[in-house]
Amino acid sequence: MGYVGNALTVSNTADIFRERGQAVPLAELVRKTVRRAVLAYSLYNRRKKTHFILRFLAEQGVRDVLLVGATGDENGENPNLANSGVIEKCIAEHYPVRMGINIEPAITTYPFMIADARALPFADDYVDFALANAIIEHVGQECDQRRMVEEMTRVARTWIITTPNKWFPVESHTSTLFLHWIPAWRKDHEKDFTRLLSRREFRALLPRTAKLSGGLLSPTFTACYVR
Repeated sequence: MGYVGNALTVSNTADIFRERGQAVPLAELVRKTVRRAVLAYSLYNRRKKTHFILRFLAEQGVRDVLLVGATGDENGENPNLANSGVIEKCIAEHYPVRMGINIEPAITTYPFMIADARALPFADDYVDFALANAIIEHVGQECDQRRMVEEMTRVARTWIITTPNKWFPVESHTSTLFLHWIPAWRKDHEKDFTRLLSRREFRALLPRTAKLSGGLLSPTFTACYVR
């Protein structure tokens, strides 16, 4: 079976396809296709979030910014992580970034330091606005996530925290379909994330006055806080 003039053909064995002339197992082809779709949607979603965040910053009259979990150009050669710094770069083009932090080194155009989001090394009211984009699902279990929210509330007058929806059918870190709904599978993938959140679980971590957007099947939740 095949398609004339198409890069994709199917061999006589049902589980082997050909992609650009090379034999590829069906499962691998599906995985690659899903990953490409996830990355394309990720870029679209990050650009959409960027517009939302910039509008929020303008409405709140933000003067300076703290980027929690900042990434820079260090991932530019990795196609799976190339979208990771899109939001941070755009914010840095429009607002002074007082500091970016991460537990791993990052190549940034703004001040950067190694620090833990659960114990931010800054004074109270250090900055006007803090952003943690898709970071909270990586910092640990519920107590760690709660501590991160408390720390951002302590050091910033306003903040935005985003996180993927645990119940969205596609898991964005691993590009898997539905498997992340299985607790044992999530446990085995703690190198990719430590605790995915449902809307109810995310809401339970937030201050009472924080506003949370995103429905049951939204790919992403966004929480906004103003003191």
